[in-house]
Amino acid sequence: MSTEPVFDPAAALPELGTVRHAVERGDWPALRAAFAACQEEYGQLVLADEAVGVPGVEHLLRQVLAHHPGEPLATALLADRLIHAGWQARTSRQAKDVTPEGWREFRARLNEAEQLLIAAVARDRSDVLAWTLRMTVSRGISLGINETRRRYRALTAAAPHHYAGQRSLLQQLLPKWGGSWEEAHAFARDSFRAAPPGSINGTVLALYHCERLTDLDRAGRAAYAARADVRQELAEAAHGSVLHPHCRARFGRITAHSHFALLASLGGDRDAARAHFHAMGPYGSTDPWEWFDNTPERSFRDHRDRALRG
Repeated sequence: MSTEPVFDPAAALPELGTVRHAVERGDWPALRAAFAACQEEYGQLVLADEAVGVPGVEHLLRQVLAHHPGEPLATALLADRLIHAGWQARTSRQAKDVTPEGWREFRARLNEAEQLLIAAVARDRSDVLAWTLRMTVSRGISLGINETRRRYRALTAAAPHHYAGQRSLLQQLLPKWGGSWEEAHAFARDSFRAAPPGSINGTVLALYHCERLTDLDRAGRAAYAARADVRQELAEAAHGSVLHPHCRARFGRITAHSHFALLASLGGDRDAARAHFHAMGPYGSTDPWEWFDNTPERSFRDHRDRALRG
């Protein structure tokens, strides 16, 4: 295994490069074909995030909708682009530190996205990407936990055990969005237990525990990650999902192992960390290492080297 991990997501997922190049060329048929070829539900959201990250993509999408009003993929991607633009205007500051102009831009963009998505699900109640994005909008414009849960139920009626939807609802259930640690933990645990063995959903538990770490100082993080109950729960989640022999997920796999590897590394469980770093092969991810370190690539590399030396 190379001693220098590759952090470019497109190296592991060449579809990302295909999507980006299609957007840069303004090639709508190629972009639509890339989404049609993706058979993983979570992959649809990953590809969407890649597409809407290309500057100027909204011009292509508005052109498509001008000729084909209501086209589902173009509608969802334009809404996703508006959501991204809204969050950029809001910035990552705490709510009290966001400027009035940032709030106005944020709400305007998310409300425009919401109108597009309302029309999308009115045309097709099984539009999974639209429902997923509506959950993000619900959280962003503070519609509350009950409304986000309603949208999650509509999503899972069309796509049970939807990983992106579970990630989104988990965020809503955290204290920072009006929920509680207990409610978020119960949801993450239930999501893992209800999902088929080998699905990626066990990662929702790793996401939950990483969120818990953000509320602690350095010493508190190590103590939390080393707790026997936390290590046991993460081991069950990992072996029931991304380390399960039936796991075939490509999209989200690297970042999933990265979350488990961080938790195992901080908790001093070198064997568990080694299993996840090994499963990532030559690839690396700064997510969620960047939550805790200003040099996430170096932090990832250092922990990876120690674990693999074993």
